Amino acid sequence: MTRAILTIIAAIFSFSLMGVAVRILTADYSIFQISFTRNFFGFLPILLLLAYSKQMGALKTPFNRQEWMICALRGGSVSLAQLCLFMAYSKLEFATVATLAFSGPFFVTALSVPLLGAVVGFWRWSAVILGFCGVVMIMQPGASIFSLFSILPVLAALCYAMSSTLVKIFSADRLSGVIQFRSQIFSVGFSLLLWLSFGEMVPIASAFDLGLFLALGLLGGAGVLGLVVAYRMSQPSLLAPFEYFGIPFSMFLGWWFFAEAPLDRLFPGVLAIIAGGLLIIWRQARIQTDPPQ
Repeated sequence: MTRAILTIIAAIFSFSLMGVAVRILTADYSIFQISFTRNFFGFLPILLLLAYSKQMGALKTPFNRQEWMICALRGGSVSLAQLCLFMAYSKLEFATVATLAFSGPFFVTALSVPLLGAVVGFWRWSAVILGFCGVVMIMQPGASIFSLFSILPVLAALCYAMSSTLVKIFSADRLSGVIQFRSQIFSVGFSLLLWLSFGEMVPIASAFDLGLFLALGLLGGAGVLGLVVAYRMSQPSLLAPFEYFGIPFSMFLGWWFFAEAPLDRLFPGVLAIIAGGLLIIWRQARIQTDPPQ
């Protein structure tokens, strides 16, 4: 359990550092170019996982038309999520973006009803409402500090939640690595198409920038691999609360790299988001023994 906790904390820290690299790169490069680079390197953790589990041969498994369609929807959702998130990093305080992105669990809960036919009872709907109240408190619509860009990390969370929910439609015998690999093909394709259509190819100007692009892929890949490994070592309901370490990480990194400390904006909304997320996690842990309420 200790190893699993340390692994998931390291994975969340990797994602936070990836956000720093994105924030710095957006000053000179388009979000389309950054998104394509991130998706291209996204194959690495998937291949490492399949190689480690000695299941590389599973990549030859045939998919039917519906499964390929789901992979395409997941790939498109991830590409759109990245564009929203990366643009938000370039326009808003670093910690604000990361905190608003934690609205994802509430979208997963809400989307599970129409997409999966799940029964969501009183406790989980209460958690969704509580979490969205926290999001609204941070966004502060109608206030002078409100920005339309604050909607972007919430849209990113929605798209990521769509991808996470769609993967549950696959049958249990489909390997996660194979599903992710084929979804990644569409993520790379969509991000390349958007880059060619709306972005521009900016030559990498320095060795420092090249290092940031490499770090972008490696940190994101390490984060994905860390989450997969951690959740295979222990129960997700026990580990999920540790993902909220991303909020203090983002506060520290935003202060350290960008001299930002938006505490007045984040509180008390961040507490409502964390409370709502923990309530969902608690209810999911009890759902196997308790009937939906």
